[in-house]
Amino acid sequence: MIRKERNNYIPYIYILLLCFFAVGGLKAQSEAGMPGVEIRQSFVNDQIISHIIKVGNPSAKAFHGFITPALPEGVRNLTATGRELTVAPGDSTFVSYKLVMAKNIPAGRKTVAYTLFDDHRKQLLRRETHIDIEKRERIFLAADEAPILVTHPEDSIRISVLVNNSGNTEEEVTLVFNVPQLRGAPPFTEIKTTVKAMEQKPVVYAFIPSANLLSAEQFPVHITAMKGKEKTLFGNKTVTVQNAASNRPYIDVNPNVLFSGYGSDDNALTLSYRQYNASSGMWQARGGGYVNLPAGYLQVQGNLYQYSSQRTPMVTNTSLMYKLYENEFTVGNVSEQAELPLYGRGAKAMFSDDKKDKTFTVGAIDQNFNLLSSEAWFADYYSFYAVGTVGASNYKNGAEVSYVYQRNPYEKAYYNVAGAQWRRGFGNDWDIDLKAHGSVSRYEGIRGNKFSGSGELRYQGKLFSDLMLNGSAYYSDGYFPGSRKGSLSLSQGLSQKLSQTMYVSGNVSYNKTEPKSYAYDYRYSSENVYGNAHLSLPKLGRWSPSLFYQYRGERSSSYASYFGAEVGDRLLDMPSNRGGVQLRWNSRNGDHSIYGSVEGGAYGDPLDHAWRQQWKSSLDYSYKWLTVNSSWQRGAFYLYEYAMARQNDTGFNRFAVGASVNKDFSKKVSLTSNVNFTKDTYQGNVPSANLTVKYRPNESYSFFSNAYWYQYNYAFMGRKTNTYNIEVGATWHFSKAQPSSKKKSTIIAQLYYDKNANSRYDKGDEPVNDYVVALSNKAFITDKDGKIRYSLTPYGDYTIKPMSASSWYFRPVDVTVNRSKTKVDIPLTQSGTLRGNIRYIFGKHSVDLVPRYEGLRFIITNTHREVEHVAVTDGQGNFMTFLPVGEYSITLDKSTLLKNTDCKDFIRSFRIEAGEVNKLEPFTIETKSRNVNIKQFSQ
Repeated sequence: MIRKERNNYIPYIYILLLCFFAVGGLKAQSEAGMPGVEIRQSFVNDQIISHIIKVGNPSAKAFHGFITPALPEGVRNLTATGRELTVAPGDSTFVSYKLVMAKNIPAGRKTVAYTLFDDHRKQLLRRETHIDIEKRERIFLAADEAPILVTHPEDSIRISVLVNNSGNTEEEVTLVFNVPQLRGAPPFTEIKTTVKAMEQKPVVYAFIPSANLLSAEQFPVHITAMKGKEKTLFGNKTVTVQNAASNRPYIDVNPNVLFSGYGSDDNALTLSYRQYNASSGMWQARGGGYVNLPAGYLQVQGNLYQYSSQRTPMVTNTSLMYKLYENEFTVGNVSEQAELPLYGRGAKAMFSDDKKDKTFTVGAIDQNFNLLSSEAWFADYYSFYAVGTVGASNYKNGAEVSYVYQRNPYEKAYYNVAGAQWRRGFGNDWDIDLKAHGSVSRYEGIRGNKFSGSGELRYQGKLFSDLMLNGSAYYSDGYFPGSRKGSLSLSQGLSQKLSQTMYVSGNVSYNKTEPKSYAYDYRYSSENVYGNAHLSLPKLGRWSPSLFYQYRGERSSSYASYFGAEVGDRLLDMPSNRGGVQLRWNSRNGDHSIYGSVEGGAYGDPLDHAWRQQWKSSLDYSYKWLTVNSSWQRGAFYLYEYAMARQNDTGFNRFAVGASVNKDFSKKVSLTSNVNFTKDTYQGNVPSANLTVKYRPNESYSFFSNAYWYQYNYAFMGRKTNTYNIEVGATWHFSKAQPSSKKKSTIIAQLYYDKNANSRYDKGDEPVNDYVVALSNKAFITDKDGKIRYSLTPYGDYTIKPMSASSWYFRPVDVTVNRSKTKVDIPLTQSGTLRGNIRYIFGKHSVDLVPRYEGLRFIITNTHREVEHVAVTDGQGNFMTFLPVGEYSITLDKSTLLKNTDCKDFIRSFRIEAGEVNKLEPFTIETKSRNVNIKQFSQ
């Protein structure tokens, strides 16, 4: 029943389907008679898109109508907008459109629609297509490179920069202006703005300079530009602000000398207090400074400290030095590099040529290092010396002779030591250095003179292509009075490049020391042989492996007393052989690094000569400001380690671990800290820690604090010893100006209006006040008398020139300074004014561009083809300058034009008359045209 009822519905379903297909067929038949539109899109280049519109007529009658495009903002059509067309029955036709996208069109999808109308203006159909504009980010920061001149200190300083967004996306921009050492206001100022696509937006920052900035010749203002919420850096500039003054001294600031922080005493003063445990303290003052003089300069250096347990302060490393040209005269603490120790209170003089190639030095030194010592000068321990050098500034070729007379009360001797040195370079591959010293000595209580000497050889060079050699040899008699008496030292090293990734190097050395004395019974003797070989292997990924071998033979009598009568005075001998491997690893960004090594071998026991094992491993890890290191050792590596361990009847073992932090939290605050722990057979457990904190509010002063603590736990003594010290201090940094060692002068320049043009300051002429000139790259402004003064100026040649063009003008004046006072009169003659501007011409098919008016450069030359002035257009395309009377040529620098622009009449000639304005005809800048092809064809 149910099935039968369902079958009764089937005829009705068939009827409905037939009706549906019948209606659809009628609709299809009606649309089949309508014209069809098809769009084909292609890109000509980055800015031009081609659309080919195909219009088909499937009907039996000819179609007459027209088609029009609907374009989004930023897209324009190169051809006619509405296009009439006639399509024969069953035929089709094509219409071409060339669309130009503006440079500032925003990124994203743009819709272009084409609508077809019949000849009765009835809309038949509409078709759309899309253009996807990719995001283009091009943003730049521009600033005027010319210094900003400050002539009125009470006015604010305005820093103007230009943000140029040549992309197609609106940008959020953050500009940070930093004025270092600005007082009374934050040194950092942040300005936020929004720059639209293809917009050039000026940003101005104004501030009131503090007194310390106004007292400087010039100071910088740093600008940092960032975009977006993430503040991505896209540019930075530095603008120099120059202070104009009527009277200033010569100051030479060396740009290569960095700001000297804590620890530099050349031009600063440091005061500190240090506490040692609970029982002792120390006050200290150290520092130095310069005093510029009319001829040369003075340099003062000092170090004064006093312990709480002392009555007399200690004054060391303290001297007063006068320098004139390259000659130096020093009194106070004096030191000299020589074979004999030469340091203490005294005086010396060094004479040198201008190139410091030939020098001669003489000096007298009382070998007492404390200037405030109560002992009389030159009482018992003193020296006189002289040194002559040729080629002092040439490290490859030179010679030196020296003589030292010394009274040594400890050895009860009078020494006369003469020396000579000769060094020579042979080509670019070999260098040899030879030294020899001879001594004639007289000893108290010993008849006759004693003769001794020393000799030394050093060399380095290249043998074959990649085999490098270096070696040295030294010998001195056992009674030679130098610091290396009784020494024999031989050394030879080599290195060879095997391939691009493999190197081999090695060194062999022998040292023997056995000093002798006429006054004392020396029983010291030591002998060492050392050899090593190192092979670097190719990298394995980011790992750099290498292999090494070492041999060490140590023989000495210094530790015989540690073993009592069983050893006596005989020499103890300890040879050792060991090999090892080293591994280095660095991360790709360089933040992480690992260094590890493992070595092992055997040494000969100095007492029973049995071979015993020795092992050592180390592992270091570094990450930016953090370093962690550890090491483990088993078995003695040196004689002293063996002797210390045998006192406890055990073998030598050591374990050490430590960590260090070196972190700058900001430009003002930094921290350095170390924590270490060592445990070995001799010392037991030794923990230690130190901490250094530095705070630098500005470059004028800084504060610091140091703390150190360690604990000794001598295993053989069974007791602990704690030691700590704490130091706090402050440093005042003086000017970073570099003094001049030359003779100096005062330049006085008088500027006046030369109204009668006779180049003399006479009746009718007037002084020029508030006129800005440049002298030695410094800005000067004339006072009410029309004068500027530049004191302490080193002898030499200088040029005075105007800083900017004005209606009164003078040509640059060259000044030769060779006496204590230099006067120069500078007449100003009235000049004429030159004005000009630019304008753009656009045609119907001109290249699409945004005209730029500022920054176009014009070069003005005189009849001798000398560049007289360079003028630059402002934001409106205008320029103006002042020139002396005469004939000139002006040339537009085409390199400053925009792409796809040109100027045909870019060179002009003109004449300037005094007090008159010469306005040039506008310089016409034409834009190039695009090639536009319009095609219409039928099929």
